[in-house]
Amino acid sequence: MTDIEILKKALSLFNEKGYAHVGMRELARELNISPGNLTYYFKKKEDVLVALLNQFSIRNTQTIESYLQLEPSNANFLRLMRNIFENQFMFRGVYVGNQFFPVVVVEKKVFDYQSVVKKRKAVYQEIFSSLGKAGHLQVNDKDVSFLVSFITLFGRFWITEATLFNKSPNKDEVIEHYLSLFARQLSLFSTDVGKASIKMYGIKF
Repeated sequence: MTDIEILKKALSLFNEKGYAHVGMRELARELNISPGNLTYYFKKKEDVLVALLNQFSIRNTQTIESYLQLEPSNANFLRLMRNIFENQFMFRGVYVGNQFFPVVVVEKKVFDYQSVVKKRKAVYQEIFSSLGKAGHLQVNDKDVSFLVSFITLFGRFWITEATLFNKSPNKDEVIEHYLSLFARQLSLFSTDVGKASIKMYGIKF
């Protein structure tokens, strides 16, 4: 048994039932190990949550770093967002319906969520500014600030709405729907070149 195997099973259970409805005993039972063996790797369920949060953050960082190596365009940006949405869908059980999340990451200070959010906002500000310079967006400083706020809000809550009545909806259909909504918002700030880039990517808006 490895910590990676434990986290994989934990994430599967959280996605299926929600973090609040999965205990350490159930996780141990699903792994065919004793609760004592499980606590050798993770003392508490909150430790499992933090480990998954770190995994999620690393995946998103790698996804963004890959995008930053490309030429700025609306099409490449939408590819980035699709990949981020896929990451969020994969880790949906960590966030959706998790009333313990603020306590774990804010009050106990075991995961520096505020630092992650601050870095993400700075990256998105850089991305939107670069799309403006590349001629894909027509934006001023206030527009960039709005788009950063919009993407932060959208990224935080779309998966909650998507899984409100079905914890495991069709991934491709869900992502396509919310990506098209995001593309429509992006199109409102897009130049003709930017709109053509969105259409080239295959998104209808």
